[in-house]
Amino acid sequence: MKRDYGVFHVGLKILLEKDGKFLFLRADNKINWDWPGGRIDNVETMADLESVIKREIGEELGKEVKYKLGKPIFQFIRYFRSRDIYIFITLYEAKYISGEIKLSHEHFSYEWLDPKKDKLNKKDFFNLEEYFRFRSYFKGL
Repeated sequence: MKRDYGVFHVGLKILLEKDGKFLFLRADNKINWDWPGGRIDNVETMADLESVIKREIGEELGKEVKYKLGKPIFQFIRYFRSRDIYIFITLYEAKYISGEIKLSHEHFSYEWLDPKKDKLNKKDFFNLEEYFRFRSYFKGL
């Protein structure tokens, strides 16, 4: 096979923190953890990243949710089997400010988890890279 460049969709997600706990969403498969955010749409190729994140958060958590966006914290690759695509995801820190969370159809449920008390299990993540990135991040807190 001839070597060529990888083709990825780009995803932007936030790790929302409130009172020392972090928002974890259950993906619609009811198994894996996910985080609010999503892919850049084809009409947003020249949009600033904060506006893409704002749109995605509004769609996935509801327009009432307010937060303060922080810096990028890490990246990972996720394979989206049902569409046969790879997504290169950048995760940003974010502080919850206010608003009731109203999940979209893309997620089944949510929990505020304390990484110092709640155990992260490999099986809850889409892949090992995600699991190890989160584990490493939380060890540094």
